[in-house]
Amino acid sequence: MAFTPLQRRDVRLLAGLRGVTFLGDSVALITLYLRLAPVGHAWAIAALSIAGTLPLVVLSPLAGQVVDRLPAKRLLTQLGFVEAAICVGIGYWHGMTATLLLMLALSSCVAFSFPGYSALVPTVAGEDNISRAQGLMQAVQGGAAVLGPITGGFLVGWTGQSWPLYLDALCYALGAFATTLLHHDRRPSPDTTIERLESEKMMAGVLLLWNDKVLRPVVLTTLVFLLALNMVNVGEVFFVTVTLHASAVYYGLLGASFGLGSIAGSLLAGKLHQGHVQLARSILATIAVVGVMIGLVGLVTRVEYIYPPMVVAGVAAGVAQVAFATLTTVRSPELLRGRVFAAVGAIFTGNQIGATALGGLVLTLIAPRTVFQVCGIFATVSALVLGPFALRASTNAHAAEQVGQGE
Repeated sequence: MAFTPLQRRDVRLLAGLRGVTFLGDSVALITLYLRLAPVGHAWAIAALSIAGTLPLVVLSPLAGQVVDRLPAKRLLTQLGFVEAAICVGIGYWHGMTATLLLMLALSSCVAFSFPGYSALVPTVAGEDNISRAQGLMQAVQGGAAVLGPITGGFLVGWTGQSWPLYLDALCYALGAFATTLLHHDRRPSPDTTIERLESEKMMAGVLLLWNDKVLRPVVLTTLVFLLALNMVNVGEVFFVTVTLHASAVYYGLLGASFGLGSIAGSLLAGKLHQGHVQLARSILATIAVVGVMIGLVGLVTRVEYIYPPMVVAGVAAGVAQVAFATLTTVRSPELLRGRVFAAVGAIFTGNQIGATALGGLVLTLIAPRTVFQVCGIFATVSALVLGPFALRASTNAHAAEQVGQGE
């Protein structure tokens, strides 16, 4: 089904404001890394990473419940202006303690805004256009993630360490203002007493992911895959600069090639059919492709040979990301989507934290090349082993729904 004019306007506006916010965050993160690295070395960077991710895990149950109870536009607009004010503070106060505390406050706000915007997407796009909207959203965010580090490094060298953070504040303020211009608004209102009782459960999002026969095997497979991918991210810089004896420029191109592939994959995934079986099949197939490509990267002997498989891996990862977001949305009741997306964010963020720590440990034991090879095999095998369970569950769920509609 095509977007109505109002839906098209709001989807583009929502994608644009999220892209601007992601760009500002990427610029700010590079700036803060450059600020803290000379002060406290590796432990300061680790503390910054913890401050930026821990609230997404700890606050997820509360954040999801708040998102499911308040009108989306009002909540997200207020959060956006608070986030802008915090970024101004980070730009003004340069001390390490102030930076870490303000980053903790900012990520606490993001713990609420992330599920808020994620749950708003299907309301804006309509239930029949979720994959198209998710594809555009992911593509714009991927573009911001590619441009952000480049822009951040340039701005720090040109203006110093304050103005990039003021730019991030401006991005949050623009995002908050743009949110007020949305025609659609999410106002959850349970229809029955049973639904209302279910909606009171703070952990309802986690319970849905675990109890849903389609989502559980898909989430488990995706977690295994992301564990491998995040471990590879830790080893990339060592593989390029130490194993292949290439410069930092080549390392930057590695991330850019994966990111550009991801943008293309996200746009391609917007054409996916929203059936459970098709989405599950897309997720599992693309996870296997990414695993194979990562394994191939571990075999190359010249740095130039890295980029083709990384572009292919990026395309596959982009498709998998959009398909997963779409499947999670269509399998979640409207009144629980805030908690579901908060739970997804918490689970995957926790996975990233654990994988980063594990990747650092593994790199002390085996060579970076071996990390690529082992993680590639691990991701591929996870799709092949756990995939049949997800496909069987998806097929059974589709058959049950067809029977229910026939009755």
